[in-house]
Amino acid sequence: ERVYLIRRGAVRLSRVYESGEEITVALLRENSLFGVLSLLTGQRSDRFYHAVAFTRVEMVTAPATSVKAAIEADTSVGLRLLQGLSSRILQTETMIETLTHRDMSSRLVSFLLVLCRDFGVADELGITIDLRLS
Repeated sequence: ERVYLIRRGAVRLSRVYESGEEITVALLRENSLFGVLSLLTGQRSDRFYHAVAFTRVEMVTAPATSVKAAIEADTSVGLRLLQGLSSRILQTETMIETLTHRDMSSRLVSFLLVLCRDFGVADELGITIDLRLS
């Protein structure tokens, strides 16, 4: 029912299944959107996610109906939404590729490269990934 835009920080989206198992489905950074599924389908989603901040987060939220009206009024809003969704699709595809590597060391290296690209902060000593991950 609401759309969320992360202005600053990092958020982990996860789902909890009936078995009690919690699975991370996305790691989101600045200018990432979530909560858009019902906006696109026109129906309330039966998929519920937990959003947990990894860092200090600044977010903007709006009712899905307001976002839909903004898209209809200004096509550039729809274009920005598509850019955000394209980024999520790319991240999902990259994670699928990472998880399909055969050995654990290759998966770990691929995942660390993704984290460096999406969340890394470069300095003279290298790249720091300032997220608490298990």
